[in-house]
Amino acid sequence: MTTATLTPPPADPKAAPAGGPTKHLWTVDEYRQLGGLDCFRGVKTMLLGGEIYTMVMPAPPHDVALNLAYRFVFAACPTGHHVRNQQGFDVGTRTDPGPDLAVVPGDIRDDGIGTPTTAVLIIEVAHTSLDMDTSTKAEVYATAGVPDYWVIDIPNRRLLVFRDPVALPAGLGATAYRTRLTLTPADTVAPLAAPASAVKVADLLP
Repeated sequence: MTTATLTPPPADPKAAPAGGPTKHLWTVDEYRQLGGLDCFRGVKTMLLGGEIYTMVMPAPPHDVALNLAYRFVFAACPTGHHVRNQQGFDVGTRTDPGPDLAVVPGDIRDDGIGTPTTAVLIIEVAHTSLDMDTSTKAEVYATAGVPDYWVIDIPNRRLLVFRDPVALPAGLGATAYRTRLTLTPADTVAPLAAPASAVKVADLLP
């Protein structure tokens, strides 16, 4: 999906810091309050590192791939977990990447208590957002400890699988995936959390 950053004004424009204006980074709570005010009616957004990104409406190939992936993960979902479809996923206080699909622990009713912060599998469908999905979002999910992250790359007709999150050298404050697999339509793969449930990559592509 094509993205654009919205840079908000300082929290109090009448009292700018002595050093001049500074960027206001939104928290997850503030971000959700904006949604309640209909600030982004009809617009899909996500929060990354305190910055709000807006995305163009998904094209049909994205929707087809999303529905194919949902059908697979719903059938493969391990006991004691459920699937969230384009819903919140809290990663720290300033990031909610809104993954396309997330397989999270617990029952659906548990989501009424709070937004999940852990997942055993996350899937993003990349139609025009491949760079972000394989860089910024991959780091976000690795840092959150998500063990299995898949990117359905529609333009290149492949599936990218990220596994083995590992902390980067001290001082960087981030985590990255040590393993990256590039799978073709003829390949098959199974989620780490459901090793007996393999799927052919072609069955995830529009």
